[in-house]
Amino acid sequence: MISAQKNTINTYYRNRIDSNWLNNSTEEEINETLQTSMKDIEEDHYELAKAMSYLQTYSHKLFLAGENENWELSEFYAHEIEETLEEIENGKVVDEGFDISKLVGTMTNSAFEKVEQSIHDQDKKTFADSYKLLVQSCNACHQTTKHQFVKIEVPTNQNPFNQSFSN
Repeated sequence: MISAQKNTINTYYRNRIDSNWLNNSTEEEINETLQTSMKDIEEDHYELAKAMSYLQTYSHKLFLAGENENWELSEFYAHEIEETLEEIENGKVVDEGFDISKLVGTMTNSAFEKVEQSIHDQDKKTFADSYKLLVQSCNACHQTTKHQFVKIEVPTNQNPFNQSFSN
């Protein structure tokens, strides 16, 4: 048991732990270090599904606000989307071998900028068109990353949120 724990610690923290310490440590010290090490690894993991869930929720609300020409609320949700996209881009997120940070930037930024411009212009038609383009870019990214089963759609008239999106 101790040998396996030493190997695990050595594998993950080869450059952080003095090998003499590892060879001369008690089982209790090794267990404590292993627990701390595993906790650090878990904390370093970026939970992409949470960020995608935020994007889906914010984009749905953005659409409902834009369709109701509530440009102030649209701007608010666009800002939340922008912050989430930036977090992913800056997070050096790699998931299942795909550089999600890079893909998010290259596949969604152009479409999202068009959505932002339509909000700025307060143009409902351009907003609807640019929103569709954004959804297409999300789905193209899902295809690229072998997550084609995640299909985003332009929302229907049904509002699942307990929030009014009208002015």
